[in-house]
Amino acid sequence: MRIVVIGAGPIGGIVGGRLARAGKDVTLVDVDVEHLRAIAERGLRVDVPDGAFNVSVPAILPGEMEGKFDVGLVAVRSNYTLNAITLVVHHFDPDGVLVSLQNGLNPPLIEEIVGPDRTIGAVVRMRSLKVAPGHVRTGSEGRLFIGHLHGKETTALKTVHALLHSVIPTEITDNIRGVLWSKLSYTCLGMLTSLTGEPLRTVCADEVSRRLCVALLGEVTQVGGATGVQFEPLAEYHPADFYPSHALEDRFAAFDAAAAIGIAREDRDAVPHLLQAGVTTHVEFTVGHVVRDGRRAGVPTPLCEALGGMIHEIEDGKRHLGMQNYAELAGFVS
Repeated sequence: MRIVVIGAGPIGGIVGGRLARAGKDVTLVDVDVEHLRAIAERGLRVDVPDGAFNVSVPAILPGEMEGKFDVGLVAVRSNYTLNAITLVVHHFDPDGVLVSLQNGLNPPLIEEIVGPDRTIGAVVRMRSLKVAPGHVRTGSEGRLFIGHLHGKETTALKTVHALLHSVIPTEITDNIRGVLWSKLSYTCLGMLTSLTGEPLRTVCADEVSRRLCVALLGEVTQVGGATGVQFEPLAEYHPADFYPSHALEDRFAAFDAAAAIGIAREDRDAVPHLLQAGVTTHVEFTVGHVVRDGRRAGVPTPLCEALGGMIHEIEDGKRHLGMQNYAELAGFVS
């Protein structure tokens, strides 16, 4: 079985590196020439809880791909998905499958290109980062949830499950859309809590930011529910607990419990900040996705819309991180 990892950053590098260490036929594809050069010269260094390892693995540019692959693990940022798939799709056999190891809801886009039975959605629960060219790190073993959007088990899905489960705990779900939306709520929340550049402990101690977090989760769950999503519980919280129909005190209690988990994790693990001037995020495929689905479903999302605009301003260097951003957003919460 030939496996190609499309995007050899933190997620792609860690999963691909684990597969290569297990003796699988893995090729890494990326556009970061410096990263590829470091892997070619020194191998890929992967820091994991059971000990760092270094593995020799082919690492090439998209234009250097040759032959056909059976499984593609897509680990590029959501805003690069279409370009990445278009570049590599002709290197797959007619029954080759693509697995989206990404934030956001990318499987529908991939389905349009290769079809529903060849598209597998995945939710990655693993905090990771690229330390330097040729060097990736995670502080946890991690966990994956995989499935087709149609919810059925296929031979391809079972094959991918066996492959991934051999190196990282992986669970098949018949509700991958629900798990994806639950992770989407978590990603949107992470973007909101990153607006200040302050530790999560500081953010969650502020009453304005607490109210904004609860309101944001309310918008996401209301939009998801209106589009037929059945949310699945996360380790940190159950998104369904934040439906606006629930009592406000119950929603605050759920958030405080989730915040305690997040603070403890942040105190333990060093992770990169989500928002930085000049760095493009996947906001249009996370917060922006909620806004677009909200419009189609007739559900107002004023906070998500304002948050998305604010993040674009930070990306463009037109806005600074700081608590003042919460003061502005507070006007979008009733």
